[in-house]
Amino acid sequence: MQAENLKWPALIAQFLAYAVCALSVVSALSLGVWMLLYMQMAESPVLLGISSLAVLLRNVLFLISALAVIIWVYMAHANMHRAKLEGLNFSSAWAAFSFLVPIANLWFPYAAMRELANRSAGEPPEFAGSEVSAVSSWWSSWVGTMVVGVIIAYTIAVALVPGLFMTTPFMATQAILVLGNVLLAAAAYFLARVISAVTADQRQGFNMASVFE
Repeated sequence: MQAENLKWPALIAQFLAYAVCALSVVSALSLGVWMLLYMQMAESPVLLGISSLAVLLRNVLFLISALAVIIWVYMAHANMHRAKLEGLNFSSAWAAFSFLVPIANLWFPYAAMRELANRSAGEPPEFAGSEVSAVSSWWSSWVGTMVVGVIIAYTIAVALVPGLFMTTPFMATQAILVLGNVLLAAAAYFLARVISAVTADQRQGFNMASVFE
C-alpha cells in the first residue's frame, strides 16, 4: 500500500507555506522600499499600509499553517511506524508536538524532520541523521526567524518598562523587521520543498525496500 493519505494534508500545508512565503516577501519589499524613500524624505504611508496588511494576513495564515504542518508531520511519521521501519528514533506524537515544547523545539523538530526525509527516501537507519540540504536550509532560516522575533520582543518589552529609557535606532528596528520577513519567507519556502519531497517519496514507496507498496 502506498502512502496516499499524505496527498491532501501535504497540498494544504504546501499551499499555506507558500502563502506565508509570498506575504512575507511582500511585507519585506514594501517595508524595504519605504525605508529607502524615508531616507530620501519621500516616504509613502501606502507602503507601510501594504506591509502591515501583509503581516496581518501572514500571521493569520501562519497559525493555520502551523496546525497543518503538525498534522502532516504526525501522519508522515505514522506512515513509517505503520510500515514497521526499524531503528526509528521518534514517535509520531513527539515528532509533531515537539514543535510546541519550549527549549526542545530548538532541536528535536529538526532532528525528527531529518530522520523523516532520509528514511522516507529509503536511507537505512544508520543514515537517518544525515544532512538533508532542504531540511537544513529550512531549520537555519526558522531558527534565524525565532532569534529575530526574540530581539523584536525584547525591544518592545524594554520600551514598556516605566522609567527605563532605552531605545533602538528607528531604522535599525525597521531593518530587523525586514530581516525577519526575509528569514520567515525562506523558512516557509524550504519547508514546502521538504513536504513535497517527503510526500513524493512516501507516495511512490521507498527506493530501497518499497515498504509502502
